[in-house]
Amino acid sequence: MKYNDKKICIVIPHKGIGDIIFHNSFIKSISKFYNKKITIFVNFSTKANHIYKNNNYIEKIVFIDLKRPSKIFYIFKIIKIIFEISKYDIDELYYTGNSKWHKLSFKIASIIKNFKLKYIKKRKKLIIQHLTDFLKQISIKNVNSYIHESNIKISKKIKKKLKILKKPWVFLSIDTSENQINIPNALLVEILEKLKKKNNQIFINTNKSNSFKTKFLKDKQIIKTDKFNISEISYIIKNSSLFIGNESGPAVIASLFCKKNVIFFNKNVLPETSLMPFKNNRKYFKITSHQKNSSEILNVI
Repeated sequence: MKYNDKKICIVIPHKGIGDIIFHNSFIKSISKFYNKKITIFVNFSTKANHIYKNNNYIEKIVFIDLKRPSKIFYIFKIIKIIFEISKYDIDELYYTGNSKWHKLSFKIASIIKNFKLKYIKKRKKLIIQHLTDFLKQISIKNVNSYIHESNIKISKKIKKKLKILKKPWVFLSIDTSENQINIPNALLVEILEKLKKKNNQIFINTNKSNSFKTKFLKDKQIIKTDKFNISEISYIIKNSSLFIGNESGPAVIASLFCKKNVIFFNKNVLPETSLMPFKNNRKYFKITSHQKNSSEILNVI
């Protein structure tokens, strides 16, 4: 069978928006190697339907629940995944995670559907490093490109509302999907006071479930984005002169647009965007509960 006749799929078990963007280069590399668009299986939380809408390398996005179940439900989850994967015609399937129960699910499915399963045995801590090693192992050239070709499309109504707002804009993202980094309120207030002097509009981003964190912030210059979708957030970031916030999906999007970024991390969240191109546009600061480097942060804003 010719390469471009094969039905190629990638299973991405990661949950975050940033995680799915870290796969851009891997997806492009696989697609270019086979000279065809591919199918990806992803968790719904990745918002892949927005991130990869009208993408040049992806033929189909399939949402599948790959999240870890409670112990007593493992067998049922494995059977469900086997059933879901078996619905599709597959010649080769690339699995980018490292969970044993995932591998068991796909191995059984590969026997039932007679396709080749490929994955890397040793997992690196950072996704980009892991995927780079994966491509080396299977002898596929890494195109090393994280920019995705999908156009950012938002409704005319939202675009009209945003166009009225006077620039410059700044985008401030104050949490992560799993609440792994918490910016101390005192530091947040200091950052906002500094930003108000240089910017006309400050967009503050949180998850819907964490919108209570910004209730105390009431100012005409501030717009809260907890009700915006990822396409609308991407549009705002693209049109902002500065991004400030935690290492998370919005930080990865800002890195793609080569914006000036101030990115926060901690012992639980490593600055993986530092492995992406245009690193010189980004400054990194470690966040602690007893913040001591606030003056350093304020100096670069």
